[in-house]
Amino acid sequence: MAQSPRIVACNSGAIQLIMEDIFSPPVASRIHVYGNIAAYEVLCKEPKSPLKSLYGQISHIPSISEPKEAIHYEAAASFAFIKITKKLVFSEHLADSMLVKERAYWDNILKNDALIQASERYAEQVKNELMPWIQKDGYIYTRTLERYKLSDSLGAWQPTPPEYHNGLEPNWMYIRKMTYDSLEFESYTPNYPYSEKKTSPFYKEAMKVYKCFAKDSQKRAETAWYWDCNPATTISSGHLSYVVKKPTPGGHWLKITTQTVHNLKMNYIDATELYTVASIAMFEGFIQCWASKYKSNSIRPETYIQRVIDKNWNPLIETPPFPEYTSGHSVVSAAISSILTHYVKQPYSFYDSSQMFLDMKPRFFKSFMDASQEASMSRFYGGIHFMPALEVGRKMGIQISKHILNRIKTRMKN
Repeated sequence: MAQSPRIVACNSGAIQLIMEDIFSPPVASRIHVYGNIAAYEVLCKEPKSPLKSLYGQISHIPSISEPKEAIHYEAAASFAFIKITKKLVFSEHLADSMLVKERAYWDNILKNDALIQASERYAEQVKNELMPWIQKDGYIYTRTLERYKLSDSLGAWQPTPPEYHNGLEPNWMYIRKMTYDSLEFESYTPNYPYSEKKTSPFYKEAMKVYKCFAKDSQKRAETAWYWDCNPATTISSGHLSYVVKKPTPGGHWLKITTQTVHNLKMNYIDATELYTVASIAMFEGFIQCWASKYKSNSIRPETYIQRVIDKNWNPLIETPPFPEYTSGHSVVSAAISSILTHYVKQPYSFYDSSQMFLDMKPRFFKSFMDASQEASMSRFYGGIHFMPALEVGRKMGIQISKHILNRIKTRMKN
């Protein structure tokens, strides 16, 4: 049986690390993208590699050095991925376990200690060359900035139960972008003003959320839970409360990417290319989306409906702790699904079995865009978004993917 590309194990391990440390979706996107870029850049150095370096294509990335000794490029790529990831997570011991498993894998495959050690030395060199670039992306700076300040405006976002967390990553717009020169979507704000009048567009949008379970409620509920993707959902039962850890929206889509790699029996070059561009789309999507969120600072359905329509109403899934407009899941799902559609020969239909570990049955999708449409609608079914945030979010995600595909050429012959 053919072995899966090691980039699959790397991405699966990163998702587990992110779940363990409960990183937020924007921060998780940062971890995903840098690990994949490191692996990708190593493979660009392989003799006769069809891949084109991202040097000169994304912001400020350095050109990494050539290896000075014989190495195994796929092994070096996976080592580089893990070493970079270790620097970005809290659970370094789990990243160390990934390294141990990776060494054992290549020992079994190559049976050449000198080659494996040389490959890991090169990965260490790549890590040292990329980390100064990574550390200058604004993440450390944003840790020093002021937290979100609550607004007393009626239409402004407010913390929601059960944890009433403060606004998450209000300064994410200051993270260095990879392919954009500016915040293209910062001006995206709802095209209807806040109002509590029953004749107003705002009230009517809220009523759509309030009434959305009037038909096919079980089916809609299953869809909402399937795409919940809340890194830490608080479950309360009597006096007991506990947290269920799940992949972020980006993590869910990288799991779909993994299934695609398996289904199409991709080699390590094609698989790494796919993960890398999908991760870049995810990363750019969260920066642009978060800029629009905190620019508009819009109220969530939960707050509005309880204030204006029904004080006893609650959404099906937990409302995330950040402003409503636009929908992050909609943006990222549309961006990544558009990237996958571009790189994978169409038509392509698939079963998504990535949520089976949560006791959810596989779901069939006619296409990646079909899946992203459902992911977006799940936020409406779950009661955490108004419909315009989904519609605009999908458009934003597609625009982001088109921009990335225009800016980045991953093949030497492109």
